[in-house]
Amino acid sequence: MEFINLSKHYNIKNGVIHPFSKLRTMKPIITSQQLDILNDENDDAYIKWLIDQKITVVPIRRVSLGNSFIHRIEFPRRILFEMTNKCNYQCKMCPRQKMSRPEMDMPTSSYYRVIDEIEEYGIEGLWLYHLGESLLHPDFKKIVEYISTKKKLGTIWMSTNGILFHENNINFVIQKSNIDYINISVHAVTKETYNKVIPAGNFDIVQTNLMKFYEIKGNGHAYKRPFLHCQMIEQETTKHEVDEFIKMHYNKADIVSINMLEYINIGNNSFGLLQRKRKPLTSCTRVTRNDCFIFSNGDVTLCDAAFNAEICLGNINEKSLYEIWNGIERKRILELNEKGEMFKNHFCRQCTDYDI
Repeated sequence: MEFINLSKHYNIKNGVIHPFSKLRTMKPIITSQQLDILNDENDDAYIKWLIDQKITVVPIRRVSLGNSFIHRIEFPRRILFEMTNKCNYQCKMCPRQKMSRPEMDMPTSSYYRVIDEIEEYGIEGLWLYHLGESLLHPDFKKIVEYISTKKKLGTIWMSTNGILFHENNINFVIQKSNIDYINISVHAVTKETYNKVIPAGNFDIVQTNLMKFYEIKGNGHAYKRPFLHCQMIEQETTKHEVDEFIKMHYNKADIVSINMLEYINIGNNSFGLLQRKRKPLTSCTRVTRNDCFIFSNGDVTLCDAAFNAEICLGNINEKSLYEIWNGIERKRILELNEKGEMFKNHFCRQCTDYDI
């Protein structure tokens, strides 16, 4: 779930911050990707109530305005385009623990070529990562500079575990890129908890880099790009720090995100299975969203749970993305999804994340 500081929109003094257990049950406020509040007149009373109750931290749901890609099926709506699947961390809950693909950087020329094709069709959003730390790619800056010359890639995201997000990289992203959102996986409030999530991590460096970002970008009362999305994953080892995490970052980050633990079928993520009820598998939210995942080796899938390309639609080194997206395998998956028969697909039948 994502939360914003409502006092950046309205004059709220001595605001109240509810515990996460209550925040997660509240009705979200609708915002644009630029975090402007979009609630119509039917929600005016709700916002007035929030202000009257001095509730400072509120859940949001971001939407894209004028979106012409929602019903398009012949090309992806949103794309997660992996620069590299290498990482300098070994987070205990990360699906990289079960990754069987070879570790590699996508060749820069291949990245450029596919970006050119994506620009031709236009998309709602581009994520410059999937598994792996994108800042490890030797041509990270060149790729980002190239992407920043494009106009039809929608909302652009990068993500980092923070260890390499030092002042030089911070200034580059802020001053020389058109990245809209920076997701930083902060993970914890204390070093003790952080080290349980990432035994070989460096809590102090990540915190120093995060504070440097806050300093360089400035806090202020107006939202401005790039927006900082400060993330923690709710899991067995971190759940006791969620409330403090929200209090620590809500007034500095543009969005505080408490993510549900996914990839439950990995095994060591069983905590997430207890956090939500689900109906039997019929159709899959991931397939319906028309999202696309391109791995560093060029394989393409439509499901992030298939992070080893268990559902492989094709490879960008062999065909164009358009050809892959309109190929036989995706058409088969779409037909199963439309009929509510995703359980007939062997990999999908084992998945527990089809409703996210």
